[in-house]
Amino acid sequence: RAMDLGQYEPEIPAAFARIMLAERVKETRALAGFTRIFPDNQQTLEQRRALLWRTAPGPQQAWLPAYVVYGEGIFLELDERRLAGWEARPAVQRRLALLNQRYQGVQATRRLRARTLTPRFLLLHTLSHAIINRLTFECGYSSASLRERLYVSNNLRAPMGAVLIYTAAGDAEGTMGGLVRMGKSGYFEPMLRRAIETARWCSADPVCMEIGGQTGQGPDSCNLAACHSCGLVPETACEEFNRFLDRGVLIGDISNPDIGFFNG
Repeated sequence: RAMDLGQYEPEIPAAFARIMLAERVKETRALAGFTRIFPDNQQTLEQRRALLWRTAPGPQQAWLPAYVVYGEGIFLELDERRLAGWEARPAVQRRLALLNQRYQGVQATRRLRARTLTPRFLLLHTLSHAIINRLTFECGYSSASLRERLYVSNNLRAPMGAVLIYTAAGDAEGTMGGLVRMGKSGYFEPMLRRAIETARWCSADPVCMEIGGQTGQGPDSCNLAACHSCGLVPETACEEFNRFLDRGVLIGDISNPDIGFFNG
């Protein structure tokens, strides 16, 4: 259900193009195989499925174990014009260059897939974590019961910059309506404001903010200004295993506050 952005305070339509409330989310989770030591590899679906049986069955029996859960969620899409203008800033590009260099350094040793991280991806991922951490105080969900789904693309024909924050569980936790309510006007603005304000200071600062621009931190040193005290969430809630996070793209850093998307 799409919300009327005119009902929100001016800061919301200035940053977001769309807010949608998903009062009913249905998620199907299937086990397609498993890996050890090197989780990000080039195994095909057939190779992963073969790990589930001692003797691989025929095509008629090659089913996958799966289950369906229900819940609710909030879909947030950033304003594309503002987003494109922000990620084109030279200071933002330089900050991302540091993270891409670190990722390429561990890519071969960890057998990770080749990828180029973009400013909009880092921004949406960090914003998602900031909101998830704030929602635990605002509506009572534990951070482990919330999940993110990132929609990011730099394709000029079909650019994407959105995130779905949702909860889905086999019991009644995902059907109470508390998460959807936080996306409504009057609730969303103060929640987002507190999430951004919380991101401005970490209990590990100034170390957390400074180390991001020097050596990196977190898994494979692939985080900038993000640590357990500010930007991380339970790994079951994160698509990227708590990698590729940076508070700096939200609120800037001490030497260059202008790189923050929400600093104007």
